[in-house]
Amino acid sequence: MKCSVRPMEEGDIDALLFLAANIPEAPHWSRTDYEHCIGKDKDTGLCRIGYIAESEGGLSGFAIAKLVAGVCELESIAVVEEIRGQGIGISLMKSIANWAQSMGGIRLELEVRASNTRAIRFYERFGMRREGLRRGYYHSPGEDAVLMGMPLIPSGKIG
Repeated sequence: MKCSVRPMEEGDIDALLFLAANIPEAPHWSRTDYEHCIGKDKDTGLCRIGYIAESEGGLSGFAIAKLVAGVCELESIAVVEEIRGQGIGISLMKSIANWAQSMGGIRLELEVRASNTRAIRFYERFGMRREGLRRGYYHSPGEDAVLMGMPLIPSGKIG
């Protein structure tokens, strides 16, 4: 499936809220939370970004990350269930990694539910490795988080 990925804009938030509400694994953040993912957070100075994937005229996924002290934390990535496995997630991950590199990032890290084996395999295919476990990290339902990470190569763009 052909998709395009671009930085999130304020006009995307309504569609993003609708999409997130229909993907159980997606964070169910507030409008304000998503507004803080457009450039530098005016309240905290935190550097964040959101990327939107569009295919055939509609929103097909999104990814959100923050950068702190050279470490990029993937806060969320979600793709419409019916079109998973078609490269949209990889395109979003590449966009996040390239953004982090351009901002001086040297690592990419994330937490994922231990039971989410499909996501863990996806991240491993992207080059991430399991680096630890946070017991009881998730609530509703309670579950451990697998910590995953990878270095970002400063010499060039990913994929």
